[in-house]
Amino acid sequence: MSEASLGRLRDHTVASSSEVSIDDDAREAVDVAVGSRLRPLTVRVTGRPGVGKSAIVAVLESTRLDADGLDVRVREDGVVDSAESDVLVFVIAGGVSPVDTAFLGTSSAGARDGTVVVLTKADTLDDPAVAATAASEQLTRTVVPVMGSIAAGLRSKGVTLVLADVRAVAASEVGSADLLTVDRFFAADIALSTRRREALIESIELRGVALLVDMLRQRTDASDGDALRELAEASGVAPMLAAVATAVSAAAASRDADLHRNLQQIAARHRKVRGAVELYLASDEAVAADMRCAALSLGIPIETGSQQVVEEQVALWKQRATAAGDADVRRSALALCRGYVRMLPR
Repeated sequence: MSEASLGRLRDHTVASSSEVSIDDDAREAVDVAVGSRLRPLTVRVTGRPGVGKSAIVAVLESTRLDADGLDVRVREDGVVDSAESDVLVFVIAGGVSPVDTAFLGTSSAGARDGTVVVLTKADTLDDPAVAATAASEQLTRTVVPVMGSIAAGLRSKGVTLVLADVRAVAASEVGSADLLTVDRFFAADIALSTRRREALIESIELRGVALLVDMLRQRTDASDGDALRELAEASGVAPMLAAVATAVSAAAASRDADLHRNLQQIAARHRKVRGAVELYLASDEAVAADMRCAALSLGIPIETGSQQVVEEQVALWKQRATAAGDADVRRSALALCRGYVRMLPR
């Protein structure tokens, strides 16, 4: 949603007030509705103490989350409660605790579309995927496993991973058992100083070092870029970020839906701003926002391509709107139809 289009809505409301008498309540109602849409979107990271929330916050803060132009703010919350947020990232570690079950089972958390559950410290588990599946079954919602500290280390601007030192470890006679504990790693016969070994652990934890060493021994021709990409993939950061990005997009779309609903109610109550509101709701930006909301509601992608593809989508969603028995589905189908019509050449 373009801030410029919302600025024009405010300008048109003011312009209307110079031509006809508009009470302050009408102008304030429009300003409040627009301000609510434009306020920063909050991603709240919470969970029990010691589960690894800080690493998840660090990863999210290093990522540009697309919220349709909104400022996205990530904050860590050490209190497991029902505090307001647009997106909730709930962090667990190890097994599911009664606190986790109780919180995620409440009506407020269960009804929250923007909830992402993360199983962090996956590097300490024998099989993170199996642990995440078990947690998903217990909580009856998808749980995403991630090696939080490793992922944060790879994205940190203040910590530099020296791949040459990792290659030195891989070229040594160090065995897998020497990479199980910090004490063994420090005692192992490697041509690296204690400080450089500490730096490796500080950046990607000992588990990250072990994963890289194993990969480099199997692929001696791997570049530094290949090694970092494989470690990032092993950390599970991509699925977690995808889940959070989806929740952020849904939250931004929900803001648009709320805005349009509020504006329609304002127009119904205040006839003299109706023209300004209807002009905005008919704009390309507002129609596109309605289209995104509808696509998210139905769980389908927005198709783009040739004019023929767009024309086919117009016909498809017009037909589905006519055939829909459910009012919400009909509204979504009509929004998609209008959106595709706007894509056609004028």
